[in-house]
Amino acid sequence: MYIYKIKLSYLTCPSQFWGQNGYRPDRQRAGYEVSMVFGVFIDVPLIVGGFVLMLVYRKPLTQRLLTAQGRMPSFGLYLLLSIPLIIFEEGIDCMPAWCGQVLIPPTLPFIMIEMLALGALSLRLHAKNPLRVTFLFSIFGVFWEIFLGGLKGAPLLIIAVLAPYVMVGYCFVSLLPLCVLLEGKNVIRSSLPVLVTESVVVPDHPS
Repeated sequence: MYIYKIKLSYLTCPSQFWGQNGYRPDRQRAGYEVSMVFGVFIDVPLIVGGFVLMLVYRKPLTQRLLTAQGRMPSFGLYLLLSIPLIIFEEGIDCMPAWCGQVLIPPTLPFIMIEMLALGALSLRLHAKNPLRVTFLFSIFGVFWEIFLGGLKGAPLLIIAVLAPYVMVGYCFVSLLPLCVLLEGKNVIRSSLPVLVTESVVVPDHPS
């Protein structure tokens, strides 16, 4: 979620990476070469493909997670499930300063605060549709990146190109946890067997 500012600085402000006297390879490497772990042709399909799989199989995944949760409350499972998703997403869409160098991304606490607020607000407003909440959260994420995050100060064309991927990143970390939080009772109820009773007619016996 936070890869864009340093990467775009090389494209929009080349003077930061090319000194007054010519080429500066140290700045070029810090600003351009390191932006994703495996490169755009691997990292983007990982995030987009992972989100599509979660979107398609969200019902059975939610059922399995809720079956295995035990006595843990749904909100606790919601937060616990968010952690590996955030680590995976931030490990791919990472800042060049620590990309590929740390196991736990430094942005994890800040995004967990966002997820905590999202879950609490969803319960407070009695939200029922996780897809709608996920979509609204992704729109919030785009505006967050534009005004406070990695897209701040970027040209409009760059924002238009990267905005869909930013939305997918926010959807990736929030869809499945929101399904667990908001659809848990419905999934469990629908998975229970339905008992069908039939009336039995007892014939009259002559006395």
